[in-house]
Amino acid sequence: MSAPARNRYPRLCNTASLQKKTTLRCQPVPRDGHQGKDNGLALFGREDQPPADTEGDAPLAEPSATYQTDEEIFPSARYSGMFASFHYSDFRLLWVGQLGWSGANWMEQVARNWLIWELTGSGVALGLVNLFRALPQLFMALPSGVVADRFNKKYVLMACQSVTMSSYVILTVLVFTNLIQVWHIYLFSFLMGISMVFNQPARNALIPSLVPKQNMMNAFALNQVAMNSMRVVAPGIAGLMIGFLSIKSAYFSAVVLFTIVIVATILLDAPRAKSVSKTRSASGQLKEGISYVVSNKNILVVMIVALAVFTFVMPYNTLIPMMADEVLDIGAQGFGLLLSLAGVGALIGGLTVASFNDIRHKGMLFLVSSLAYGFFVFLLGVSPHLGLGIVLPIIVMVFIGAAQAIFMTAGNVALLAQAPEELRGRVLSVYNLDRGLMPLGSMGGGGLADAFTATTALMVMGGTAALMIATVGALSPRIRRL
Repeated sequence: MSAPARNRYPRLCNTASLQKKTTLRCQPVPRDGHQGKDNGLALFGREDQPPADTEGDAPLAEPSATYQTDEEIFPSARYSGMFASFHYSDFRLLWVGQLGWSGANWMEQVARNWLIWELTGSGVALGLVNLFRALPQLFMALPSGVVADRFNKKYVLMACQSVTMSSYVILTVLVFTNLIQVWHIYLFSFLMGISMVFNQPARNALIPSLVPKQNMMNAFALNQVAMNSMRVVAPGIAGLMIGFLSIKSAYFSAVVLFTIVIVATILLDAPRAKSVSKTRSASGQLKEGISYVVSNKNILVVMIVALAVFTFVMPYNTLIPMMADEVLDIGAQGFGLLLSLAGVGALIGGLTVASFNDIRHKGMLFLVSSLAYGFFVFLLGVSPHLGLGIVLPIIVMVFIGAAQAIFMTAGNVALLAQAPEELRGRVLSVYNLDRGLMPLGSMGGGGLADAFTATTALMVMGGTAALMIATVGALSPRIRRL
């Protein structure tokens, strides 16, 4: 009898067989973690074909490092409920840091977009500043995943936060001295984009090591709550500050809030924040991560849906200043109010998911929330034409926020459930490549808004995304079973 063919399936970790402080061992399993017909060969259609002969393929290298299991890190008690993850001190610190980061980010985002609008009066300029903010995603997303997997994630976060804090301080000084120019905003938006692209995979890859596996959905949902609770407050306060005081106060507040982020990160002491493996060169780790993602059809189908959302739906924020000023005639205060209402919805969505603690059909949740997100952005474009004044846009913004929070939570958890610990940063970094297409959506939306209206741009963007997502959902049973 000939020797069995070597399998190219990804090597997922069998943590049940780990002993204390032993070397991590892995074994091949089917793509979606089930024993059965699904062999990961097809994105769409039938999935029960036998795997091709892959003899001679080199499997992923086993990491040489050891790490502690959930049983070693966490107490024997298992918690449930809406705030289950708050029982773990390191997660609480990360959550507080996320709270401060979100508040500072929303303050700066409102100030940045309104300042660009005041300086230029151009929808294209609004799209361009967001292009500079998101451009690093295209060029640095993949290296950022290698950094997250290769180095201590706490130190990665601290380096990113140093860059962001420095940018906030310099922008604040330029605004206070009335020396601010458009190119300054573009430059520091780009620098903060670099910081963000390295921050995201490190932060999100750290979360599963701060709570037990059964609390991972809860932890990501609460992470969204941290982001969106400040989204409720910060944009509205920023709008009021800009309207009644000046834009200087909004920038100064961003600096104060970001101080919380730095302090919380310094206090963080996560035993599993360190790299799991450094057995490969950086380029070898990069190739390993790409190979894993390309060969895992479950991850690919999630990324196709996310591509539609990041390209056509999420850039809707770029058009809100134009809609608030030219369509709804509610000024800077109304602009901040609309963003805050989206934050209210996101807070409701995040708390709803957190209350379930864990959800079996994560792929279906991801698909439905993505579709709803696109539909409500389309409806936001339609709403001013229905004769209800500002009432309907206010309601729609709440639903947009809820859909976005659920989409972000379900997407991260669905991906991390497919990735072994030593590959989490790289899997998330490939996912973040989709975010790199947001500038194209921002530029396209801004161009449409300048050529037609902001409402037309919203209808085109939301409708396009909803159609793409519905098509993937109809053709791919795989995503509905994740």
